[in-house]
Amino acid sequence: MVTVFNDLPDLSLIEIFSYLSCEDALWCFNNFNIRLTKLLIERGFYCHVNLSSTRYHRFKTLLSLLRFNEIQSLIIDCYSSPLQLKSWPYLPHLRILKVKGVRDFVDVYNFVRQHATTLIYLTVESSRYFETP
Repeated sequence: MVTVFNDLPDLSLIEIFSYLSCEDALWCFNNFNIRLTKLLIERGFYCHVNLSSTRYHRFKTLLSLLRFNEIQSLIIDCYSSPLQLKSWPYLPHLRILKVKGVRDFVDVYNFVRQHATTLIYLTVESSRYFETP
């Protein structure tokens, strides 16, 4: 007996998702079919976005797949991809922001100022590679 991926029950797919990062789940299963897209939505992959290990090329592709009106929390790493912070449009429901590897606090300030009306939690981690003595 052969099992086709589309025949797997939702609980099995949810178990598979639990082993994947946000980036990997969206990269592999976004727009695969309506059922998988609905599961990704239900599991919060579009609301709680963690792209902290995403390199710039993949980041640009993932950016086009995201639903900006649904993003509530966002984790990005400026060290992995220095242009990540400048690439985001306005996110109307952003409540939690964590920015790692910050080199330029002006970019962070501008992004936070743009989202000040909705932002509740903010974490900014500077990069140790760029500390001055």
